[in-house]
Amino acid sequence: MILNHRAQRAVLAVSFTVLGVVYLAAWLAPTLAVDHESGVNLVLAKALAARHGYVLDNLPEPVAETGVPPVFPALLALFAFVSTAAQWLKIVPLGCAVGWLWLTRRLLLRMGASDGSSWLLVGLTAISPMVIFLSTNLLPETLFAMLATATLLRLLDDKPLVAGALAGLATLTLAAGAPLIAACILTLAMRSRFRSALIFAGVAMAMVAPWSGWSLAHLTHATYLNADDRVPTNILMGLAANEKLIVASRNLVAFFSGPIELMTGGFRSPYGAAALALVTIWCLWVRRQLVPDLFVALYGFTLMFFIWPPERLVAAVLPMILWIAWRAFRLVRSKEAIAAVVLIVIGIALWADGTRLPALVRSGVFPEQEAAANEWSAMRPLLAAVKTKTSAGSVVLTNADGMVWAVTGRKTVRGFTADGYNLFYTERQATVTPDEISSAILREQVNYVVVTPDEGEAESASFHRAVEALEHGGVLRPVEVDGLKPGYELWHVEAAGW
Repeated sequence: MILNHRAQRAVLAVSFTVLGVVYLAAWLAPTLAVDHESGVNLVLAKALAARHGYVLDNLPEPVAETGVPPVFPALLALFAFVSTAAQWLKIVPLGCAVGWLWLTRRLLLRMGASDGSSWLLVGLTAISPMVIFLSTNLLPETLFAMLATATLLRLLDDKPLVAGALAGLATLTLAAGAPLIAACILTLAMRSRFRSALIFAGVAMAMVAPWSGWSLAHLTHATYLNADDRVPTNILMGLAANEKLIVASRNLVAFFSGPIELMTGGFRSPYGAAALALVTIWCLWVRRQLVPDLFVALYGFTLMFFIWPPERLVAAVLPMILWIAWRAFRLVRSKEAIAAVVLIVIGIALWADGTRLPALVRSGVFPEQEAAANEWSAMRPLLAAVKTKTSAGSVVLTNADGMVWAVTGRKTVRGFTADGYNLFYTERQATVTPDEISSAILREQVNYVVVTPDEGEAESASFHRAVEALEHGGVLRPVEVDGLKPGYELWHVEAAGW
């Protein structure tokens, strides 16, 4: 039988309790030990708040950042006038997540969902481990999702000017906003609303064009990672034909397996991806709706071209994917079967949230990066050593460049370019070489090197091997620091080694 009201209240009480504890723990957990991009966003936000421009202030010679769209760092910079502490800056993505889920419920109601269905789909999105991770770290996906949802709402309200401005802001938050613009233009054109399509396109392009021009104008300037040497970020900019096919095919599978992975905290199965692809196609055929379906289709197609796993970007459209499936799934006559499936999904997601609490409290990693995490308790003595054992003018080479700069005030460089293809799409995964590190040391006048366990996993131990090779060559000497855990190391660059 269908759950009675008492059982429903019990399920809601348990769900909200677990969810509240997990969100609180995620907010309290250290942020900058988790994700390199979080550190970059903090560096850019502080530079904007200090009126230094859109530059990477942590570098020995600050340079313009042309790869990260500016809206999210700018929003962090506005909040930085209240507090520059990363702990409080996390209110920004968390607030964006709340706004996104609120707008999502409104959008679902506009598209025909019942009140109960809208709450269910919003709740399923909120308990996704990946959504929790994105909501409580200095990452732009929740802001993008909020702007994209607001764009679709304004489009349904026949307000192309406002919708175009919001789509432009979404694209200036993540480059993946381009398919949102295309979907909206196609939707208006297919409905013969050509005047609205022109207004929408004009406003959106006017928003995006200045950033594109500024990026191109500054791309040729010298940086610590020369533009000519940067690895491609999408298959249109590089890779051989067979490599393009590998990336596109794996990203396609990852897109269809994304909802399952996002709800279970990392479970991956090609069979599950194939099953979900068939279910999605059937759902689109049975209960298709032009606006959200076209956006999701174009969005998924765009993600095939990125040389990076698409799971985080899939999270931004998770409610839309759930809505596509729910429209057809609710046609099932057996309400008991629907209730059983919903309870199973909620239970799995809450279990995934709860089991990751220890890693979340320890290192700030949630949900998929436990093996590669830096423990914050171990990072603190290392950062203290950097602050006390190095001079104010020292340059530090480290993968956690943004975090080290934010905590210690020392200028930092990363020293290598993360090669997405070698890292995620091949078996060799050797992306950092001694020559690359030594060249960075010479070029940037590096005085110290910081090694943490995250490089050992994220770059398949190649960073560690490069450091060990430079030690054997007399280039690096270990600095004695009391109380450091294995894997956390500080090295001094020896002039005699050159």
